[in-house]
Amino acid sequence: MELYLNKLVYLKPVSYAVNMNKLFLALICLLFAVSVTAETVYKKINPDGSVEFTDTGSQDSEEVKIRKPTTYAPPRLPNLDLPVKKLKPNFNYTISITSPAEDSVINDQTDVTVTVSVSPTLLSGQGHQIRYELAGESKLSQNLSVTFMNVPRGTHSLIVSVVDLNGEVVSPIISQTFHMKRFFRKPAPPIKPKVP
Repeated sequence: MELYLNKLVYLKPVSYAVNMNKLFLALICLLFAVSVTAETVYKKINPDGSVEFTDTGSQDSEEVKIRKPTTYAPPRLPNLDLPVKKLKPNFNYTISITSPAEDSVINDQTDVTVTVSVSPTLLSGQGHQIRYELAGESKLSQNLSVTFMNVPRGTHSLIVSVVDLNGEVVSPIISQTFHMKRFFRKPAPPIKPKVP
């Protein structure tokens, strides 16, 4: 980077601080590298003022004391013999939300009907049900469609999954976002009777 002042004086920026930072970083790296590979390190200051580190000594060098690196050996953990939780059988359910559509907008309604498709069909003999969650309300049903009443306006995430009798999820959990919009219509002002 070069600087010109009034086109008369030519200035070069001083990069002394940048060079010193690079030198300091190189020395730190060198010390760590040397401490791993060599037992004795010597420091020599050259006639031009530069500092040189080496593993061979000379008459004008001095020995640098390097401390041993800190190491940590973690203690062995005891064997706890905890019981292994058996995994539930996989029922390979595939769920998709067909209504409302992803990122759709529902205008001027308070109720939302949710429709899903499940494959294969629910194993109702084993107590499997679909859990629908919307706006803090949760419903369990074996039907593929449920209606939520008085859903507030705003953006909502609908979450659907299949659960067993214990309420444990036995299918993938799917989520879909939609928006409820209601427009407020200001009532017409009352008609004032004309005074005769």
